[in-house]
Amino acid sequence: MIKLSGISYAKIFILLVLLLAGCSNSTGDAIHSEEQAVAVPQASSNAQKVCGQTRTVKDAKGEVIIPAAPQRIADISGSTEELLILGFKPVLSGNTDMADPSVLTPIIKDKVGDQVSTAGWFQTEIDLEAVMAASPDLILAGPTQEKIYEQLEKIAPTIRVPYGFNAFRDRFTFVSEVLGKTAEMESWLKSYNERVSQLSNQIMEATGQETFAVIEATQKEIRIYSRTGVADTIFNDLSLPMAPGTPEPDPWGGKVTSLEGLSSFDPDHIVLLSDNKENVVERSGTWKNLKAFRSGHVYRMTTRQNYNEAFFALGKLAVLENISKAILEGNAD
Repeated sequence: MIKLSGISYAKIFILLVLLLAGCSNSTGDAIHSEEQAVAVPQASSNAQKVCGQTRTVKDAKGEVIIPAAPQRIADISGSTEELLILGFKPVLSGNTDMADPSVLTPIIKDKVGDQVSTAGWFQTEIDLEAVMAASPDLILAGPTQEKIYEQLEKIAPTIRVPYGFNAFRDRFTFVSEVLGKTAEMESWLKSYNERVSQLSNQIMEATGQETFAVIEATQKEIRIYSRTGVADTIFNDLSLPMAPGTPEPDPWGGKVTSLEGLSSFDPDHIVLLSDNKENVVERSGTWKNLKAFRSGHVYRMTTRQNYNEAFFALGKLAVLENISKAILEGNAD
C-alpha cells in the first residue's frame, strides 16, 4: 500500500475543491465587472485566461466568458468578412446588402452561399428573434447594439466590439485578438499591404503628381470624401495626391458641398460614386467642364458598392483591385 507522506486524503479533497472554485469564480468576477464603466482595452490585453472549455476576455465594457472554441458565432458587429479571414464561418451576419437588409452582401454571399442567416443591417435595428433562431454560442455586437446588449446576453455570451462602420482596422484587430487569431490577421494584412505598395507604385509611375478626388452624387446633393470607404483606399492606402480644395470632412468622412463649390475644385482624376446618371452632378454643365471629365479620368462606382465593400476586409481588397485597374487602364495611353 502506497502512503502519502504528510498529506491526508481529506486535505487533497479540499485542495481540489479550492481549485475548482477558482475556475467557477471567474464567472462571478466577469458579471460584476460588467457593471463598471471601463476604457476600451488594448488589443494585447483582450485574452485574459482559460478555464476548461471557456476563455475570459475583455471587451468594450469589461470581462466576458466565452467558449474557448466557438462553433456558432452570430455576428451583428459588421465583422463577418474579417471572421471569414480568421477561419470562422458565422451562422448569422449583419453584413447585409445596403439596398436589401434581408440578404448578405454579394461578396459574403459568394463565400458562404445560403448557409448564413441574416438579422438586418448591423448599423440599424437588429431582429432579435432571428439571432435567437440561429442558436449561437457566441455573439459579436457593435456600438449600435448597445441598447439591446442585455437581451443579447440572455441568448448567448456577447462580446461588445467598440469599433463600428468607419473603423475597419481597429475592428479587425480587436476581433482577432479576442478570438485568439492575431497571426491570421497579421498574415492577411501583410499580404494586403504588399499589394497596396505594388499598385501604388504602378499608379504613381503612370500619373505622377496628378490629383484625385472621391465624389458622391445623389439626385439632390454632392459629397466630397477625404476619409472612409473608397476614399480611405485612395488617400490612406494608395497614398495618391488629394486634390487641393478638398474640404475638411465631417465625422462620417466627407463634406456636403454645392455645384458652385465643385466649379473651383478641379482634380485630375475623380472616383464618382453614384447609383445612376440621374444625379445633380451629371445634369450640370459644370461637370462637363471639369478636367477629369474632359480627359476621361472618371472612374465609376455605385454608392451601393462603396458601402457594401469598401469598409470591410474582403471588400477593401476588391475595391483596391478594381479602382487600381481602372486608373491604370485609363492612363495607358
